[in-house]
Amino acid sequence: MQYAGMFALGLVMLLVGGRLLVSASVQVATRLGVPPLLVGLTLVAWGTSAPELAFNITAAATERPALVLGNVIGANICNMGIVLGLMSLLRPLLVDSTVIRRELPIMVGLFVLMGAAILSPMAGLAGGRLGPALMLTAFLVYSVVVIRLGLRERDRDPLAGQTRQNEIMQASYPAWRLAVMFIAGLGLLSVGGNIAADAATGIAKVLGMSDRVVGLTVVSVGTTLPELVTSYLAIRKGQVDLAVGNAVGSCLFNVGAIYGLAGLIAPPGGGPEVLLSLATMTLMGVMLIPMSRTHSNSIARVEGAVLLLTQAAFVVAELLRSRG
Repeated sequence: MQYAGMFALGLVMLLVGGRLLVSASVQVATRLGVPPLLVGLTLVAWGTSAPELAFNITAAATERPALVLGNVIGANICNMGIVLGLMSLLRPLLVDSTVIRRELPIMVGLFVLMGAAILSPMAGLAGGRLGPALMLTAFLVYSVVVIRLGLRERDRDPLAGQTRQNEIMQASYPAWRLAVMFIAGLGLLSVGGNIAADAATGIAKVLGMSDRVVGLTVVSVGTTLPELVTSYLAIRKGQVDLAVGNAVGSCLFNVGAIYGLAGLIAPPGGGPEVLLSLATMTLMGVMLIPMSRTHSNSIARVEGAVLLLTQAAFVVAELLRSRG
């Protein structure tokens, strides 16, 4: 009960901190008049992934790399299964052609690269830090390219961009309030990540579960709640691009930035026990490519149900394995 209470407290702090950070990030980004898809793929995705970042950096710093690996993979599975799956059940998700052509193949490519970095001889090079370094570098290059392309698209229509910016400026928070939101959000994320990491380890010991399984299940679902809430609110406002970009961008951030940074601190080892989780993550990423090309480039309700059932089956399988 003590560990459960600690985890709940840490999770609440993560959620509140993530929401503050997301709100501030969206305000700053939309002032620039950039496309909603770019906002979803970058600042919103990075903001909603901030709980995972805080949690995993803390876990890595306290030498719990198995928890990091489990949470990164589990969070990506939750983004595709719970977030995209549930949201498409509420409303078929129209996928932007840019996401189909660029983001989804890059995401799957990073999944494969991560698997190779964990399971191949590369895992033993440079003290196990070569793979995470390559992942982080690839993510940084991708981020620079996608931001430059998004800004270039905005500059093609400066009048529309200026009109949108003027409307947002009238309704946005003052600069001092945005600064407070940023600082408060980062503070809550840092403290909440530390508390949740300690509680997750305690839960693992009490239940006899490994750090990897706890990261894949309990922690992953909890730290994915910001993406779920953000995507739901975006869909209710008709911002489907923002919702899809948030989920896909979070996967890219998790596998590139979080795995890369945490892996540089404490290189995560891997063996046969991670094959199922890596295979499930990669399979779901591959499934999204044909799903996004059918039904008029939309993820239909039946396809969302398939994603959700795949994620649920994976969690059940991992829990059964941990008990066996």
